[in-house]
Amino acid sequence: MSKSSREDRSPLEPISASELGRYTYCARAWWLERALGMIPHNVAALELGARRHEAHGKVVATARRETALALWLLGLAVALGAALVFSLWPR
Repeated sequence: MSKSSREDRSPLEPISASELGRYTYCARAWWLERALGMIPHNVAALELGARRHEAHGKVVATARRETALALWLLGLAVALGAALVFSLWPR
């Protein structure tokens, strides 16, 4: 890690949701950046990881939508099947 300019940050600056996520992932790395103004050397690798996580998140969201649609269609098929069976049931 290398030093960045700390003059840009106020000690009372609010903490963003993304910073809370970084803190949760690694409190020490968050503290080194926030309190000491140190930034990581592997920025390119971090950006690549962020892009991969975003792409994976899109795949997961698509899978959830498709699962919900499949369950809805399954429910519809069961309801139509039940309606067909009851309509053909001898009276």
